[in-house]
Amino acid sequence: MRKFMLFVLLLLCYNIVVFAQTVRVTGRVTDGNGRPVENASVVVKGNRIGATTNNNGDYVINAEKGQTLLISSIGFAPQEVVVNEAAINVSLNASSQTLSDVVVVGYGTQRRANLTGSIVALNNEDLSRRQVASTNNLLQGLAPGVTVQQQSGKPGADASSIVIRGQNSISLSNTPIVVVDGLILDMSAFNQIDPNAIESITVLKDAASTSIYGNRAANGVIIVKTKRANKKGIQLSYNSFFTKQEATAIPDRVNAVEHMELSNVAERNRTGNAAAFVYSQALIDKYKTTPANNMDVINTDWLKEVLTNSGFMQNHNVQLTSGGEQVNMFASLSYLNQEGLIQNNSYEKYDLRLNPEFKLNKKLTLTGNFGYTRSKTINPSTGSAEFIIREAIGLPAIGAGKFGEGMYGNAGQSNNRNPIAQAEATGTSQTNGSTLLARFGFNYKPIEGLDIEGFWGREQRNPTTKTFIKNASIYQPNLVTNTYDKVADWPGSTTLSEAYRNDVYTTYLGQATYGFKFGDHSFKVLAGAQSELNTYYFFGASRQGFINPDQPYLNLGTGARDNNAGASESALVGLFSRINYNYRGKYLLEVNGRRDGTSRFSQALEKQWGNFGSASAGWVFTNEAFLRGLANKISFGKLRVSYGGNGNQNTGLPYAYDVFYENAGYNASSHVNGTNAYFNNVTTPGVALLQFANPELQWETARQFNAGLDLSLLKHFMVSADYFVKTQHNMLLKRTLPASAGGLGNPFINAGQLENKGWELSLNYKNQFGKWRTDLTGMLSDVQNKVLDLVEGTPYLDNGSTRTQVGYAMNSYFGYKAVGFFADDNDVKNSPVQFGVPWNASPTVGPKAGDIKYADISGPEGKPDGKIDLNDRTFIGDAFPRYEYSLNFNIGYGNFDLNILGQGVGKRNNYLSGTGAVPFNSGDFAASLLAIHKNYWSPENPNADFPRLLPSGFGGNNYLTSTQWIRSASYFRIKNVNLGYRLPATVLNKVNINSVRVFIAGSNLATFSKAWKGFDPEINSANAEFYPLMRTWTAGLNVNF
Repeated sequence: MRKFMLFVLLLLCYNIVVFAQTVRVTGRVTDGNGRPVENASVVVKGNRIGATTNNNGDYVINAEKGQTLLISSIGFAPQEVVVNEAAINVSLNASSQTLSDVVVVGYGTQRRANLTGSIVALNNEDLSRRQVASTNNLLQGLAPGVTVQQQSGKPGADASSIVIRGQNSISLSNTPIVVVDGLILDMSAFNQIDPNAIESITVLKDAASTSIYGNRAANGVIIVKTKRANKKGIQLSYNSFFTKQEATAIPDRVNAVEHMELSNVAERNRTGNAAAFVYSQALIDKYKTTPANNMDVINTDWLKEVLTNSGFMQNHNVQLTSGGEQVNMFASLSYLNQEGLIQNNSYEKYDLRLNPEFKLNKKLTLTGNFGYTRSKTINPSTGSAEFIIREAIGLPAIGAGKFGEGMYGNAGQSNNRNPIAQAEATGTSQTNGSTLLARFGFNYKPIEGLDIEGFWGREQRNPTTKTFIKNASIYQPNLVTNTYDKVADWPGSTTLSEAYRNDVYTTYLGQATYGFKFGDHSFKVLAGAQSELNTYYFFGASRQGFINPDQPYLNLGTGARDNNAGASESALVGLFSRINYNYRGKYLLEVNGRRDGTSRFSQALEKQWGNFGSASAGWVFTNEAFLRGLANKISFGKLRVSYGGNGNQNTGLPYAYDVFYENAGYNASSHVNGTNAYFNNVTTPGVALLQFANPELQWETARQFNAGLDLSLLKHFMVSADYFVKTQHNMLLKRTLPASAGGLGNPFINAGQLENKGWELSLNYKNQFGKWRTDLTGMLSDVQNKVLDLVEGTPYLDNGSTRTQVGYAMNSYFGYKAVGFFADDNDVKNSPVQFGVPWNASPTVGPKAGDIKYADISGPEGKPDGKIDLNDRTFIGDAFPRYEYSLNFNIGYGNFDLNILGQGVGKRNNYLSGTGAVPFNSGDFAASLLAIHKNYWSPENPNADFPRLLPSGFGGNNYLTSTQWIRSASYFRIKNVNLGYRLPATVLNKVNINSVRVFIAGSNLATFSKAWKGFDPEINSANAEFYPLMRTWTAGLNVNF
């Protein structure tokens, strides 16, 4: 009995001790600003006991003293706290990632963690590391699935093409729409905004995020939000940079002696006569021994003479932010000046932004956005800068360039055209751009959770262009008098053209958003309407025969005159809605709907309206109780899936469904435009049918499936992956009419299907080690394009060297498979007969040693037939970029910061043609050779890159579309390097300056590629007609007062 009593006493004591160690812990979880963190996970480390904070951040949990609580929430670094008291409040620090950020989406904002669509959100810090003239160039390498290709370095025209998740149209634009502060604009409006004035850019990629924009979102959406005042007091900042530009790649040329010697080689190959020549050996020897004298020995370095401009660029930006209780103002003024590589080639821009905000009371706020951009673009008037550079690349060095001030040679051309004169002396084309953007809006909060918004917005563009073509004096050497004689004026006449355009876009929007909760169920409902009106007016006039070239005014011309004008109007109206559902931050649903009407389709046949929408879901599986114990390893994990559709009504014409007429022809004596009709022997002006109508024309639709995964791992890693399938239906295509239609324009129809299928992956690592800060991001994506269907009765669409056919990528290269060069006559005799011409002893008939040999892959019966003809053509590649990737390194130490952006394409083809492929190509001018052409076939060089040399027009079948002219354009490029230093605060405090950062930077510093030497792999054009991309060297300054 005594033992039993002792046992009971001991057991009671044990339970008392245990009870004493179990604590009912209560507390509140807040962020760094003291705001409650809802749905934070609070678990006892090592077991599944857990709780979740309510909307006030409060929690209750039972734990034993000495145990550890693990507190985690999306967007915050997990925190561990030892239980040693009953009340524990925790303040979470923002994690290295940005899941708690609020990002801009269509017609609203969302927490990044609650997104169910596929988007990329970039802030000003992401964008400020590069110094560019065109803003859309900033996106390259920063958004997976977004193809950004810069095709030119030309001032005022160096913007990139942007394609989101593959090309969606065979014949129309693939450019996404741009939404600037709620106004749906085009890419040019984006490029006019100074990057310093941008707060964020959001790229919407899948249907879940884009379908709310319905009518124009088939190619994706880019949302741009400019800055507003968000801090009290007055802040002033100044940002500037100065840049030196030079070409990344230009093909090397041959000199005068090489040109003559290789011309002789080509002539001997043509004639089969080893003694044939174009230039005598005596002349060649003279050129070798006599320095160039611009008289009887001419050796013009055309590029050196043409590329004489500085290529200097500078940018200055001043920002003023004023924040208060009732009135806030953001103001930005920018100036950009960019000089080109040739004379009379420049771009200048002023950009003013004003974003005021007036808080009338706690419920009503008025907002405004005002932007004004003034630009001036100057180019030579008698040819594009690209063509002038192409001439400078291709012209023979023996052609005379310039003999003195105002004295130009004929460049060895019978038409006397000289690229130096074109750049310097034959006039300019100047475009003065003026763009005004205005937006007035309000936000009204009548009750808690309800936001009512509306705005009126307008963009007005008024570009004016004045092009004056005047004569340059052409001279030639007089070897008798040792002087220069004037022989011609080029181009032979003076012409002045002026054009004015007025584009006005007006929009009205009203929307209401209501958010509410029922227990753990959160809802957010959006409904709204938007109308858009586009008006266009154009007027142009020209006059010839100006006696005084220094007075280019239309009324002073004495010759023929002309004028033309045009106008159009189109409208859109849309009703849109969105419902978001969130259960305890775990289960997410979103439904979008939009109904759009357009004036571009027939009202009579009820084709104007289209319905679009999407549904998406997300599962934050790390908020499940059974995974809470892994919070220190996987702090966030979300699966996403979506499906939906968008519309496309942009045919490029306002009335594509209707009949088109035109006033064709021009009568110079009566100055009357019109098609002549004859009645009773009287000529009567009239109109002619231009294009047939198609009243059945309707919306093209784009449907897209997307599945994605977002992970935040080990406190410092974030992974995001997406897989998508996007299909275009009822595409807006042009039907080819038979010849019996009389040459009328091909009408638009709805036909065909096109698929883009791909995936995207991004990985980010962010950490800090003492004074070291690291932020590293890698991105990789791929998309495959395939035509699923075309116009009924049309098996394919041909376009020169490319073909669009079902089962292949659109605009795929279509030609022959080259299998090397013929080694000798026996090789020609024993090979399939090419194009019906067997070996022939005549040097000018049939293929010869050194010509390209093609593979016999098919015949009329679908198998090799011993002949090379059209049946042997096949698909040999395409220009679509595959496996696009980027590596973005941001490293900081103390006051130093370094950013390195590498960007590349893993697989892509480029097609060499024209001056790039053909030596002595005289299609546009009297061409010479490029240095790469010196690697031509000869018995001593059987593994050459180019076939045997032949004069212009005698290349035979060597320059047919074939694999011979396709080269890999995959590349890796050091796109940007930026090294900055922030002056110490101890120094700046003495002069009342908040911060100063000085930096040096460079772009396009190095490129690694197997592309043809001298050709930039990023540029599609490989015929040597391009404005090279720029390698830049920059010094800059950022000051905040």
